[in-house]
Amino acid sequence: MWILGSPLFLVLVGSSVSGTSDLNITAGSGENVTLRCEDPNINQDSSLEWNRTDLEKEKHLLSFRSRGVNLDHQDESFQNRVSLKNSRMKDGDLSVVLENVKINDSGTYECRILQKNGSHREMVPISIIHLLVSPPGDERQQGGGQDGGGDKGGLGGGQEEKGTSQGVFVGVVLAVLAVVVVVVVVVVLRILKKKKGSTQSSDNHQDVELDLLDMNSNPERNPADSAA
Repeated sequence: MWILGSPLFLVLVGSSVSGTSDLNITAGSGENVTLRCEDPNINQDSSLEWNRTDLEKEKHLLSFRSRGVNLDHQDESFQNRVSLKNSRMKDGDLSVVLENVKINDSGTYECRILQKNGSHREMVPISIIHLLVSPPGDERQQGGGQDGGGDKGGLGGGQEEKGTSQGVFVGVVLAVLAVVVVVVVVVVLRILKKKKGSTQSSDNHQDVELDLLDMNSNPERNPADSAA
């Protein structure tokens, strides 16, 4: 039992010591995404930095220093799209909102705070978020990943699926109506053809009757009379 439980114990202890959260988020293109980060010990004098691991070393999404947001080294792709969720970082909320996400925004984001150990200072990540942005119409937009996903959640995907089902239903109905119309036309043509044939037969019968009546009203003359 101790052998089986020890790996889990080590994982839990490691997570507690590092204090780093790791989240996976899926969002649809065009949504607003909340990148979550919390530190109850943060204060207005603390230094905070949001970064994406594939950006240049001096570039970032947003930094907070000297009681204010610093955008001097913000990567241009994030300009006018990133802001603190709580401008006063109340209750240690260091989350940021990334607006109108694009496919190129997919990547690994880190929330870092400045830790001091004597003369040594280091920006240490306390939250790591793996963001995947799906293109428009992709089924993955239905999910919001884990906590902190796109603000629209799965609503857009559900509506899209509903619209697709309605389109299929309409297509089936139209196909059935087309078959019914073809069948009706064929039946009508056959009825008309049959009527026409019956009319012609009736006319021929009437002609024969008229001929017989004519012969009866004008009997042939006697051969003797014809000779005379």
